[in-house]
Amino acid sequence: MRAARLAEIRQEKEEPLMSAGLDRYAEFLEKRYRDDFRKSDEYSIAEVTPELRARIASGQFRRIVFSGTGCSALVSEAIGSFLDASGAEVEVLVFNDYDFPYQVPRSVADDEGTLFIISSSSEDSEETVRAFSALAGRYHRTLLLTSGGQLAELGRQAGVSVARWELSEPDREYPLFHVGQYFAILLDMFPRLGLICRDHQAEVAALTDDLATDFTSAWEQAALETALRSRDTNIIMLASSTWYLSLLKLAKMHFTEMGMAPGSRSFFQEFRYSEVATLSGPDRRHSVLLFRDSDDDAYTRNKMDDLVGLLTRDIPQNRNLTVTEITLDQPTFLRKYFTALEFVQHTALHLGRFHDTRPRGLISESA
Repeated sequence: MRAARLAEIRQEKEEPLMSAGLDRYAEFLEKRYRDDFRKSDEYSIAEVTPELRARIASGQFRRIVFSGTGCSALVSEAIGSFLDASGAEVEVLVFNDYDFPYQVPRSVADDEGTLFIISSSSEDSEETVRAFSALAGRYHRTLLLTSGGQLAELGRQAGVSVARWELSEPDREYPLFHVGQYFAILLDMFPRLGLICRDHQAEVAALTDDLATDFTSAWEQAALETALRSRDTNIIMLASSTWYLSLLKLAKMHFTEMGMAPGSRSFFQEFRYSEVATLSGPDRRHSVLLFRDSDDDAYTRNKMDDLVGLLTRDIPQNRNLTVTEITLDQPTFLRKYFTALEFVQHTALHLGRFHDTRPRGLISESA
């Protein structure tokens, strides 16, 4: 009886939290998502040591290896994909764990041309503290990126460089709200430090106005229709490599955390060849979201056409399957990425409203 009553009390406490979270999410989309691209100065590099600054200025670093989890890792993936697409002179790798010897080749870790950036938006993430400990002996080429807490204090004690987030409106519960601003900050910070030569700030700041043009009422209506088709389904996101790595991981977090909808992501080529068989059970409902890039080559476009034709054919196996195609035809990488993200966020908001689910506390407990 006591356990049952505790469960009831917990549900009573949690029920308004889900509504409050969705209300904050809606307010964020309406008032802050686009404006945050112009808040790229809310950080400090005052604690980056003269020694590390000199190494950067000398052109020593040809590679950045990010370590982080959650939102921090997602921003790193997006930065890496953007710098690659823009032809930057520095390579970016990301690993989402603290046991980096199993993910980062020794030749990369031991290379003096590799700069490690340990990024933590939550200040006291145990994973990033462990990553910091594992990098002992490489602190002369390590930068901590945090708003403070245990990680910053460990860095101070060890004389390691620290760059600090100084957000004017931080949201501790939902750091995924800050992806756009974190992205803008890093593209302001990197040229100032000399890690990249090209200054992208004008392009980033312009996103505030560009998205007002790119994300039309038709996109907003498409988000609602996608949510309706995806209600009470398993969402499967597909994209080519450019967007699979940088966009779909973040999209999955929005769908699962804000939309309370089960979701998965697959690299289109891999799914096309093997995982399509998982859709053959007509008793399970699936919603496939296919992100198509107008710059995809003809062979990829034809393969995507073939997959859509297969999954929309009038056969019993497709009875509980819907396919939504999201075409990214904006003129630049940034405008494609953040228009797609705005679409995902609106879809996730609708899904969250539809489900009206008590949050269960599992996300915060696992974090």
